Amino acid sequence: MKKITSFLALMLLLFFLPMQMIEAHPGRTDANGGHTCRTNCEKWGLQYGQYHYHNGGGSSSGSKSTTSTPAPKKPSTPKAQPQVVLPKKTIVAVDNTNVYSNPSADSTVTATLWYGFELKDTGNLPDFVTLDQGYVSRNLLFTYSSITPKAVKIHAEKGYFFSTASSESIGRGYALKDTLVQVVGESGDWYYGSTKDANGNVLVGFVSKSVAY
Repeated sequence: MKKITSFLALMLLLFFLPMQMIEAHPGRTDANGGHTCRTNCEKWGLQYGQYHYHNGGGSSSGSKSTTSTPAPKKPSTPKAQPQVVLPKKTIVAVDNTNVYSNPSADSTVTATLWYGFELKDTGNLPDFVTLDQGYVSRNLLFTYSSITPKAVKIHAEKGYFFSTASSESIGRGYALKDTLVQVVGESGDWYYGSTKDANGNVLVGFVSKSVAY
């Protein structure tokens, strides 16, 4: 009689269990109603380690959530900076030059200009600069770019100065090492400025940037 009673109790228990519990594979569920498959996963149509729910929820293929990586931003094209046009200055490149009454060396001399004198051409002649006083041959002039005035130092034992931005032009003297030079212009690898020579005399001309910096 006890066997019959136990058998009937077991049948009633199985009858009242939810169908999803009967069909579920082994493993306890967590507080969310799901768990990770560890046994016979293929049998239940799952992958090993796949997290899934037993209460009708969705499933996840791993315990770690993945986040989408934002696409890298394309580098912005830098705006082109406007080019700074340095003003040009033209000076007398010899110790003395004549100013003629006409654009010809055969005309009357009206004045004499010295080295470093700045000229402003008011004409458009190919061989002469036109001034209020007359005309000056372009062969005796040199043009450089203006810069913000600054001081540089002579780093060689002697810093030689020249009439133009070339060591083949007329030499104007030299300044000793550590002498400061006040520069106001440049032409390529040369500065144009002034200082004092070894004897304390004013020295004006072009000095190489490899020597003065």
